[in-house]
Amino acid sequence: MNKDQSSYIKIYSTPKQGEIAIIKSILDSQGIPYYIKGENFGILYGAANGLSSMDVMIREDYSEDAKELLKEFIKPS
Repeated sequence: MNKDQSSYIKIYSTPKQGEIAIIKSILDSQGIPYYIKGENFGILYGAANGLSSMDVMIREDYSEDAKELLKEFIKPS
C-alpha cells in the first residue's frame, strides 16, 4: 500500500495478531485506507503474539469512520 505516513494517525494498539486480522478484515471491507505499524515484528522474530504491540494507523480523513466501525475494540479512555 502506497501511503504518506504523515497523513495517518494511530487509533488503536494491540499485541494480539487475532485482533489485527479482524480489524484488517473490517477496514478492508469498507475500503478504509490503513496500515499496521509493527505487524511484521512477529514474522521476523517468531511467535511474538503478546510481546510487541501493533498500531492500527488510519488515514486521518477516515479516522472517525474507522473508530465507529471498530468501537468494539476501541474503548474510551
